[in-house]
Order: sequence, then C-alpha cells, then structure tokens
Amino acid sequence: MNTTEILAKIIDISTAPVEMDHRLANLVEALAQIFGVSFCGIFFWDEQRSRLQLRYANAEHPLLLSQAGLPLAETPFRDCVEKKIPFVTGEVFPPPRGENPREFFPSLSFLAAFPVADEISLYGILALGGESPRALGSEEKFLLPVICRQIAGAIRSGQFSLQAKRRIAELSTLYSIGMAITSTLELDELLNRITLTSAKILQADGSILRLLDEERRLLKAVSSSGLEESAEVLEPVRLGERAAGTVALTGRPLLIPEVKKSPFPLERFPQRVLSFLCVPLIAQSRTIGTLALFSFQKDGQAEKTFDGEDENLLFTMGAQIAMAIEHAIMLRRTELLAKEKENMVEELSLLYHVSRSMLTTVKLDQLLRIILTSVTLKNHRGFDRATLFLVNDQESFLEAKMSIGPRSEAEAEVWRQEFEQFPLFSAEEVFSPQAETGPFELEPGSIRIPLDERRSVLARSVREKRAFNIADAANDPEVNPDILRRFGSRAFAAVPLVVKDKAIGVLAVDNRFTGRPLTEPDMGFLTLLANQAALAIENSRLYINLQEVNNQLLQAQTRLIHSEKLASLGEVVASISHEIKNPLVSIGGFVRRLDRKFPEDSSEKKYMSIVLKEVKRLERILDETLSYSKDAASPSDFHDLNRLLEETLLTMDNEFRERHILVVKDFRPDLPSLFCEPRQIKQVFINLFFNAMQAMGEAGRLTVKTSRERRGEKDFIQAAVTDTGGGIQADILDNIFNPFFTTKFEGTGLGLSIVHKIIVKHKGTIHVINDPGVGATFLIQFPIAS
Repeated sequence: MNTTEILAKIIDISTAPVEMDHRLANLVEALAQIFGVSFCGIFFWDEQRSRLQLRYANAEHPLLLSQAGLPLAETPFRDCVEKKIPFVTGEVFPPPRGENPREFFPSLSFLAAFPVADEISLYGILALGGESPRALGSEEKFLLPVICRQIAGAIRSGQFSLQAKRRIAELSTLYSIGMAITSTLELDELLNRITLTSAKILQADGSILRLLDEERRLLKAVSSSGLEESAEVLEPVRLGERAAGTVALTGRPLLIPEVKKSPFPLERFPQRVLSFLCVPLIAQSRTIGTLALFSFQKDGQAEKTFDGEDENLLFTMGAQIAMAIEHAIMLRRTELLAKEKENMVEELSLLYHVSRSMLTTVKLDQLLRIILTSVTLKNHRGFDRATLFLVNDQESFLEAKMSIGPRSEAEAEVWRQEFEQFPLFSAEEVFSPQAETGPFELEPGSIRIPLDERRSVLARSVREKRAFNIADAANDPEVNPDILRRFGSRAFAAVPLVVKDKAIGVLAVDNRFTGRPLTEPDMGFLTLLANQAALAIENSRLYINLQEVNNQLLQAQTRLIHSEKLASLGEVVASISHEIKNPLVSIGGFVRRLDRKFPEDSSEKKYMSIVLKEVKRLERILDETLSYSKDAASPSDFHDLNRLLEETLLTMDNEFRERHILVVKDFRPDLPSLFCEPRQIKQVFINLFFNAMQAMGEAGRLTVKTSRERRGEKDFIQAAVTDTGGGIQADILDNIFNPFFTTKFEGTGLGLSIVHKIIVKHKGTIHVINDPGVGATFLIQFPIAS
C-alpha cells in the first residue's frame, strides 16, 4: 500500500460512525498489519498521576489489565511525552542510558513511540514493536506522525462526543431530580423523594439529608435511604465536626473516592464505606443543610466509586434541592401560621362568647359550669376533663368546687358527638340549656388541699401565681399522690385564677383519654380563659357578699326596730311585774300558812297544793321576765368553766334522777380559764339543761362536753350540750332565740332569749346542730381572753 492508500484507510477507520473505542481498536489492528509489527498499542496520558495507561492494543498484553498504568519516570517514553519527540529503539544507535524497553516488553527487540497530540494537548503515545530489530524508513517516519495527528483528532472528537453525552445525561438527571422535587410541596414527602432520587441517579447505596438548626448549630438527619432509622450515623452532627459539619461550615463539597485511603473522619456507618460524597445545600447564599451519598464495599459485586463528575452533578442538584426545601419550609410555616391564626380567631371568639355568657349570671355554680364546659367542649383544643379549685381564705386550703369530663374513653366519644348537635351559647349569649345539665359531670367530693402543702403542684400554682405543665405526673415529685390516684392523670396542666395580684383558685385540665400532649398554645389559651374566669368568679363572690351584707343590714334593722319595741315592752313588763309580784308574794305566804293547817288527806290540802304550784309558776315567769328586761351583768373575773358546769349539774341532779336522764360528762382537763360572770354562765346552762329535759321527757341522755377549738387564727373555749329529745322542727329553727317564742303550753319563751343575751354579752356565739328524729346540740363558743 502506498502512502495515499494508507492515509485513506486510516481516515476511514478514524471517522467511522462507531464509538471511539471501536475506532481506536480497529486502528491498532490496521497499523500492526500496515507496518508489519507484532505489537501496536495506544497509551493514554494521565497528567495528574503522571502515568501512561495502555488502553488499546492489537494483541493481549499484561498492561491492558493494569488499572494503575506505568509511571512515566520508569518508562523509556519520557522525551516522547515531555518533549513530544519520537522514540525509536532497535536501530543502529543505542537506547538512552537507564532506559531499557525490555523491562516492559521483554519479547520485543524493536520498539518505537510517537506522541499522539494536537495544538491543544497531548493525549498519549502510539507504540509499535517487533520481535526483530529493524529501522524505520523515511516514509514511515513521515507517515507515523501524520497518523498520530489523525488519532489525536479521533480521540478529541470522541471526548467531545462523550462530554456531550455526559452533559445530556447530566441535564436529564437535573430534569429528573427537578421533576421529583417539584411534584410535591409537602415537606416530609419532599425530603424522602430527595434522598431516594439522588441515591438512585448517582447509583449510590444510600443517602443522608441533614438540615441545619442554626440556633443550636446542629445538623439533624431528616431523611435517609439505605440505612436503618436507629443507625448511629443518623445522630445529630455539630457544625464543623465530621464530614457533614465540615461541608456545612465551609460551604464546599467533600469528595472521598476511596475512604480507606483518606484520613478524614466520617460519621459512624453500620458497615465499611467504599466511597463518600457530600455537598452543601445553599439557598440564597445561606447553607441550610447537607446531602451525602455513600457506597459500601461489596464482595464479588460491582462497586460505585464517586468521581469529580459526580461531585459537580450533585453540587448542581444541591442548588435545586435547597430551593425546593426552602420553598416547602416556607409553605409549611405559612400553613402553620394560617392554622395558628385560625385557632387564635376561634379562641378569641370563644373567649368573647364565654365572657358575654358569664355576664348573664352571678350564680357561682352556673359560672363554674360555663367555664369548665368552655374548656372541655366547643373548641379545637377540647381538653378531656377540667376541674376548678377555689381558695378558702379562712381555713387556708384549696377546695374542689366542680369537675366536668367523661369517666371513660367511650363516654368521651359519646359526649362530643352529643354536644356537637347544639350550640354552646344562644344568640343572646345565654348558656345553652343542654350544656347546663351535662350528663357526664364528675363529683369532686371533699377534695381539700392545704395551701402550704409542699407536694402539690396545685397549691404551688396558687402560691407562686404561675401555670404548670406536668408532662409525666407519675414521676413528678411535686404531684400529690392522693390527687393523682383519684384523677388518674398521666399529664395535666394547672393555671391559677388571679385577680388583683391575688390567686383565688386554680384550673386543672388533662387529656386522659385522647392522650394529646398539652402544648404552649394550650397554656396560653388556658391562661386567657383563667383570667376572665377569675374576674367573673370574683364578681360573683362580691355580689354574694353584697347580698349577705344587705341581708345583715335588713336583719339588723329588723332587730333594731324589734329591740326598740322590746325595750318599750320591757319597761312596761318590768313595771307590771313589780306590781304583780308584791301581792303574789303575799298570796304565796298566806297559802303556805293555810296549807300547813289542813290534814294531808283533806280536799282543802289538795286545793292548796295546786294553788302553791301555780303561784310558783307565776313567780318563775315573773323572774324570767324581770331577768330579760334587765341588762346582763358584764364579765368580772376568770373562772373554770368545767367547775361551773359541775356545780350547775349538781344543783339539777335530783331532777335528772326523777326523769331517769343519764348525764354524760366529757370535760377537757387543761381548758383555759373563762373571763365571765359566773352566775350568768350558770343561768345559761340551767336554761339549756331545763329545755333538754323538757324535750327528752321521762328518759334520755344528756351529754355535756368542753374543748378548745381553733377557727382561723383565733382560739375558743367550746361547750357542747347534746340531748336525745328528737331534735327541733325545721320550720321553727330560725325563731328559737326570739323572745316570747315558744311551742309549749307553759313557759314564757324567754329561756333561750336569755341564753343568747348572756352569751352575746360575753362576746361568745351559740349555734344549733339539729338532727331531726335524734336530738339537738347547742354549741357555745367563748373567746379566750388574754
């Protein structure tokens, strides 16, 4: 073949419409035949590693299987590569010193190399070899550089084609990832799609997507693929630490093609990692997270090693991913903000209606029901149960006033379904009649918590005037175990009712059946409602107190008018009593003289005894009337109440025996002395004992007990007189201390009036505990004088 034919054939092969690999393989086969050599190969030049790698040869050669290639410094082709001049050995002149081609091609006596290059760069060398020494002719020396330039053009066009294909593949990949991340705006689904799609596109074994918590400077794994959720590698990473933290801090990608050769500290993966790639997610010049891909070492299976092209592609994808995540986060924030505003409007509307409804009543029970029903029903929070405690200032304890809520999960569902059928408030803001009588009201019973109770969140809420959200009630040391056992709450919240910087109670809620945790917005809603409720309750109490004061004023006015009438009547009665008593004493004296003169069995004796009995009754009536009309004597000295009672009981002992009345004495031995007028105190108990005897008739039990009692911050001496006379009729109980009121056929009705008058003079009080059908107890309390 002449030169023209050779060049035509070379041009046909190098421009054939096949892949570059096929063209170059066909070229080395043709060149071996054209130049009559046993070996023809094309070495590619790796400038970064300074190595030559045999890529195409006409025959099998060990270097074809070597991925490492030949170090340039150890080959005889240094000048060919560095100076781009041909190298030929086997000619008459000896090879350069230190370069022995037989070390690489021991069976070849002839070896020639020509640079494959153009004006842009060096692509490699074309090597020819033969088993016998030979010299290259001038035509061959002219022809081979031309062929090398044609090979360089084929390689360059192949690289352009490969780059175009890769660019198309990259654009297709970006389009795929763009379609994947723009097909949804739901954040969680988007994050899962990102990890799955990115790992699939770059043929990775798994991926980890982390988002940056700027306040805590932590990268938190929000989605992953190829890993279990409990994997240690998914734990938070501090900014600047390990691979993800370094990438997020620097804003630059991190490529580790071979992890085992890299000293860089990675996260703890569950198995050996072969290759690792991590890129920052940057949106609007701000790093919001990282995306990492990894491949594992596999025995006998194809392994993925990431390269620079993967790095560039993932970095480009990262910009799209970051914008998509930023948009999804903004959408979620917008949705949450809209939901929050909607909830706020609903809460404010509810608070408005509750406030208007509370203005329609001053009844405490109705107010409490409005408050508790509003907390548990007809709002998006809908707590399962609510209990309202009020402070008892006199005795310093919290008392449960009302509790509303279902007793079981089934009742909770029925309750909500039934109450959804009617409005909570009418058009006039009046509380609905259906809600007025809720079927699932709980009876709180006698729940009392001392305000100084240290192991009580409810008492502490009142003392400190702040709300508490207890997430784990069973293990909280400040939760009262008795209250916890009674209500069975796993978690609850307590909000104080504060008016004018004073806590008047506490509102407690829980979600025992739904299990929904109590959040900060819940606490804010409860606080607003508690503030309104506190004002309404305080107004109700003030109204009740005002009513009591008005009633007391009316009673005082009535008593004053009655006292004025009684004072006038007393003067008349005292005057008449004196006028009657003098002749009555004379009559009594004469009747007694006549009585002694008649025989015992005479009818005159019988008549005289009747006259004497009636005279004594008239004298007693006059004595009581005169005693009531006089002012009670003032206390004069300290006396032992137990001794005064003993003396009084002794004077009436015969009458008790005659009536078969058992007297039971229960006197406190260390009772303080009473500052009193002893005759007046004896008169009090004589009247009480006489009334008890009349009530019991011919048999019964009279119990007299003394004790020391405390009410609020004051101590009192208390005496209790209890009989078994069947009690007092309920319709007359309010009148027993009124003068001249009696239900007996005989008597003046002044006995208890005198008792009340004397006790008031001694700054004491008297109360009646009536037990219908059993008996009555009169409780008398005297202050302990200092």
